[in-house]
Amino acid sequence: MNERWITMTAALPLLAASAVALAQVGVLQGTVAGVKAGTVLPVLKGETKVAEIKVEDGGKFSVALSTGVYSVTCPNGKTAKVAVLNGAATASINCQ
Repeated sequence: MNERWITMTAALPLLAASAVALAQVGVLQGTVAGVKAGTVLPVLKGETKVAEIKVEDGGKFSVALSTGVYSVTCPNGKTAKVAVLNGAATASINCQ
């Protein structure tokens, strides 16, 4: 029983860290103006591409991202800054 207790006690910090990491994921959703459905927009954190937004009918999109500030690059070269918080964040991106 002592070995089991030690193993369980050692696993608790790992479980707590996992719960914190999971809590830092959010969803960015909203609309993009000025592009057609099916357009794919890169999502960058700094210089690194971390995701893609695929524009759906009506300009709608939804993408899961970690908490932070991101840049979305439009086909015409415009860049929009978006912030993702825990839970759902809504953004309107103008690519016109």
